[in-house]
Amino acid sequence: MKKVLVLLLFIGCSEKKSEMSLAPVDFNTIYKNTSNAILLDVRSEAEVKDGALPNAQNIVYDDSFGDKLGGLSKESPIFVYCAAGKRSAKAAEILRGKGFKEVYQLKGGLNAWKDAKLPL
Repeated sequence: MKKVLVLLLFIGCSEKKSEMSLAPVDFNTIYKNTSNAILLDVRSEAEVKDGALPNAQNIVYDDSFGDKLGGLSKESPIFVYCAAGKRSAKAAEILRGKGFKEVYQLKGGLNAWKDAKLPL
């Protein structure tokens, strides 16, 4: 638990809230230790069928992404990922623009997650 607190303090002091891009191990650790966290997969439905992180909610990143966020709490921390990181970075930017206070993005996406040999 001390490692998580140190990591959170480091991230809070070294990055702006708008730049919360985390390596897979850090993303996983902070997600698991954050209460009321929402895990958001922004890949297509076909991509999700090939495998996803446990308990992830799927909202496809497309032109209407910003209009689909009404069911998410702006007070809950959001952990967002896609396949390689580009869509989740754009989605994170939209989330912040819509007033979501705490948004974390998986750097390198699910590809980096798999490279780190983390479980699906």
